[in-house]
Amino acid sequence: MRLEHLCDVQWQYELLEEIEASTAADGQIYGQGLATFSGRLSGTAHWSNFPRLRAGFAHPDARGSIEVDDDGLVLFELRGLSSLTDGSGIHVMTFMTAYEPHLWLNEVVAIGEGSIDVERAYLSMRYYACVVDYRPELPAPP
Repeated sequence: MRLEHLCDVQWQYELLEEIEASTAADGQIYGQGLATFSGRLSGTAHWSNFPRLRAGFAHPDARGSIEVDDDGLVLFELRGLSSLTDGSGIHVMTFMTAYEPHLWLNEVVAIGEGSIDVERAYLSMRYYACVVDYRPELPAPP
């Protein structure tokens, strides 16, 4: 697989509510915020996240919309694993749009890595589009 830089994103929570983990269940967070995308994919996003908390990690489950150009809209879904102790994060993101200049995003699976500041409720991430680079030959049918 070849990775091509897609964008850098600054995520900022504006609302953050938490139910801490207990002996009966994992913890859960609900949050909303704004994000700034810059790079091949640029725009401003409104999003919400409903991550599960377990053993020092958050498991993001976010969705949102990115306003691109003057009238374009791109929806996204994001999952991942974020360490609440060392501040590292890994995301997988997919997109959906009907906006002609960004239709190529409908075929993109992006992976991201970056830093999480738990105290400031802020993330700084870099995302890469995954491009198929390994195509082994398939065996002949029996």
